[in-house]
Amino acid sequence: MKVESWQGIKGKLVHDDQKAIVVDDDQELADQKQLQARLASDGRPIDEARQAMIKKTVKRQFKIEPIKLSGWFNRHQDSHNAKKVEQLVSEKPTHQYKQIKNEMAFFGESFLEGFLGFYGLEVDNALGRYEHNLHILETQELGQSEKEYYLATSQNGRVNLATDPLPSQQIAEEQLDKFYKREPEQTQAESVQLRSQEDDGKEE
Repeated sequence: MKVESWQGIKGKLVHDDQKAIVVDDDQELADQKQLQARLASDGRPIDEARQAMIKKTVKRQFKIEPIKLSGWFNRHQDSHNAKKVEQLVSEKPTHQYKQIKNEMAFFGESFLEGFLGFYGLEVDNALGRYEHNLHILETQELGQSEKEYYLATSQNGRVNLATDPLPSQQIAEEQLDKFYKREPEQTQAESVQLRSQEDDGKEE
């Protein structure tokens, strides 16, 4: 069995190259027999389970900005519902949904339908952005200590590796920063220190 975890995603995917399950608690990884049993009973196709795991995190982190929702109603020629957006008290979709359901007499069915349509579209867009970008993928054979790191994308749950295995998470992070042309302050400081050591060596 293999374990994989994706940068910024909660949970780990445990799979046997056929089926997969998502494990939220690292302590569960210690009991391989229980994992095998769960895999046999609850296992889903790997791509499907991977995409569901990523989507779940994207949904949890997602916030609905009232101005965007209001704009969405306006684009659909629904200025009446666009004004109601101001009454939403939170940016968290779950809180907003509960508020809309509790105050159905005020918000109305058409507002709820519009809200759910907008929410579904925005979640799909956020998931698409995550899947389009490179992330660090960590893989490990269950029960072994060696880990491999890759830069990869997950399009519709299917892994596309962009690199050969990288020796450490730090090197994977450096490669990712290099790809996106980001140079963190720490990396800059390290490279300056390396250059000064090289210069010292030349002087001797």
